Amino acid sequence: MKKSKWFITAGVTLLAVSALAACGNKSSSSKSVDQSSLPTTVKNKGTAKPNATLNAAIVDSSGGTGIFMDEIAVQSIDLNFAGYVDESMFGSDKNLQIDDSGLASVKFDNDAKTVTVTLTGKDYKWSDGQPFTIDDYIFTIYQIGSKDYTGIRYSDGFAGIVGMADYHEGKTDTISGVEKKDDYTAVLHYSEMNPSMTYVSYLPNYVAPQHIFKDIPVQDWEKSDYARTAKFVGMGPYKIKSVVSGESVVYEANPNYYKGEPKTKNLKVDVVSPDTIAQEVKAGHYDITNIPSDQYDQFKDLSNVTLLGSKENTLHYLGFKLGKIENDKRVMNSSAKASNVKLRQALAYALDNKKIGESVYNGLWYPATTLEISFFGDLHSDDVKSYSFNQDKAKKLLKEAGYKDTNNDGYVEDPKGKSFKLTLAAPQRGDAFESMIQQYIAWWKEIGVKVELYGGRTMEKNAFYEEVQKSDSSVDMFLGAFGTGFDPSPLGLWGPDTTNMNYTGFVSEKQNKLFKKLVSEKAMDKDYRIKAYKEWQEYSNEQLYAVPLFEINAVVAVNKRVKAYDTEIGAKAGMVNNIEVVSNKGVADK
Repeated sequence: MKKSKWFITAGVTLLAVSALAACGNKSSSSKSVDQSSLPTTVKNKGTAKPNATLNAAIVDSSGGTGIFMDEIAVQSIDLNFAGYVDESMFGSDKNLQIDDSGLASVKFDNDAKTVTVTLTGKDYKWSDGQPFTIDDYIFTIYQIGSKDYTGIRYSDGFAGIVGMADYHEGKTDTISGVEKKDDYTAVLHYSEMNPSMTYVSYLPNYVAPQHIFKDIPVQDWEKSDYARTAKFVGMGPYKIKSVVSGESVVYEANPNYYKGEPKTKNLKVDVVSPDTIAQEVKAGHYDITNIPSDQYDQFKDLSNVTLLGSKENTLHYLGFKLGKIENDKRVMNSSAKASNVKLRQALAYALDNKKIGESVYNGLWYPATTLEISFFGDLHSDDVKSYSFNQDKAKKLLKEAGYKDTNNDGYVEDPKGKSFKLTLAAPQRGDAFESMIQQYIAWWKEIGVKVELYGGRTMEKNAFYEEVQKSDSSVDMFLGAFGTGFDPSPLGLWGPDTTNMNYTGFVSEKQNKLFKKLVSEKAMDKDYRIKAYKEWQEYSNEQLYAVPLFEINAVVAVNKRVKAYDTEIGAKAGMVNNIEVVSNKGVADK
């Protein structure tokens, strides 16, 4: 991911209580937004004010954890805050392919099975003025590859490097496939080349300052002041001036930024509640922010902003806890309550996500059909069997699986005739989101499945993620969401590695074989790759360890004091270092 891209996203988008009623048997009278009719760029007249402060809002009902390092950050809020100070190695074009716009360029040699990484400049500096060299990149590869690394960035792009497996397991102190050529060039030797390598998110793309973190064990990075405070040193366009942890950050321009000092010298980013964001934008307090999809009507007639369309690489899903970790490996948990695939399929058929998307999210949220989102074009398969609302089919599947109501209490018992219920974990997202969850629970009740919230209530978001990551959690299923990154490969999200984001824990030999096909040398052929991705989507939809719920079309509100902005991927006007404002104060609605 190109981290200097304007990074504001709606961390959560809440359901309006009044709109939720439309998810019942009544048809919604609300009109869906035609996102394709929204422009993607805006220009406003005026003379730039370089010493002004650009104000941004992250729309969320709770704060982040306060981590600025993308090597260890997980939550969207943390990644938002980090996006202005922590730069990734590679830039990309509008097709998500690595280009020469980042800190480094790449050269592929398929015959030699090597990737040569070369810095795009020889005089780059960290924000503290220290030289930036290829040693920083190599150092970061070693740290993320370490057996002591606690984050989730160790992916196939790391694991495929020759010698990485032995190093990752602690058998060696060096990685034979990481070769330093000079202060500006490294060569990565891979056991096999694959088509994902050309995407900006696949190769090792993270870089941390060796001169600081060489003295801090990687397992302690998360606790370090250099990861959480104004001491943070990065390669991004801004430096941190002050922090209210997880809630607000004041930035100042990084004079050492490799693309030149940002055109607007000051930046302030706040976490703002969905309950107040409309009034804040109306008053001109924020210059650029994604708007909550359910609140579109509150923004559409504002005279002080321009609404732009932007397709997000986001997936919302219902995950089932099916696996556990034993001896540092993922294995299936035969005692998991949702281990019966027909039960999982029944739960999916019970949900009317099309109605929710249209009546609550103004059509900006629409049903996802597979775990490979349509953001990735031809690799997403439109003709794979998906799960549209069909409660009769849900009830039939339950019966076939042996779940029957034997005592006429309205709820099914398990195949052994014992009382049966599932626990659902969900993060706190405000009162309206609570109502949406209750609608889900009501739909499941209609097919006879008893579902209760884990702990009796939704969870503080940080606690939620801590719980669903646990191998021994008593959670049965959970409502999750993530940004997919710019690599279509699903390995980092659903693969067998214990450090990735596969919180379901699902693992199987067949899926591992399908994953290998996705990233094989044969997949260099486009037709083969499309077919392989379809096979995996068919399999994942059949096994349904996670139910695809929603994809998102975002709407971005841009204040009319912003001189120019563009939501298209790779657009220079969308890079935060290029954003200018033409007045010292935001324009308010008339």
